Amino acid sequence: MKMKQLLTLASTIVALCGSATAAGAQDHDDPNAITARVHSTFVDQAGGLGVLAGDMTVVRFEVRNGAVMAVGALVGALADSAGNVLGTVDQELALPIAHAASTCNQLRMDLGATDAEVPETLVRFDPEVAGFDSHDGTTPKALAVLRAAGKLLRNSHPSDALAAALNEVTAAMAAK
Repeated sequence: MKMKQLLTLASTIVALCGSATAAGAQDHDDPNAITARVHSTFVDQAGGLGVLAGDMTVVRFEVRNGAVMAVGALVGALADSAGNVLGTVDQELALPIAHAASTCNQLRMDLGATDAEVPETLVRFDPEVAGFDSHDGTTPKALAVLRAAGKLLRNSHPSDALAAALNEVTAAMAAK
């Protein structure tokens, strides 16, 4: 019985997220944005495991308590353990960066797990991967800033310097 509820819940979230993200966020495949597909769970009113699924488009990087955080717009949907849609989500979300790597045309970062309030519900976000490929034909669109970020990522630098470099990448991608 539990498997049937989980399958129902998963299909409900997939259906709802498809329409919610199309209406409210940049396309997950937008080459000019750093994006991540996010998944999370929470305890619903019945004591079961509810889910949140959606897309996060990173808009900036900040240092909080010494850790570099990816801050972005989260658009998705919540469903309870019975598969009932509880509503859509459209809010800011900050996820810690666990690891990041950059080449002259790509940025990839592992986002760490975290807890966050989403419409008055404490939600546990799973680790995710965010990034983009900056190629436009054969030419990288943000070559200089990606190289600078890559150099910082390969060496040990203060969190503030890394956040600043990643913000330069975000700005360069948004300008394209």
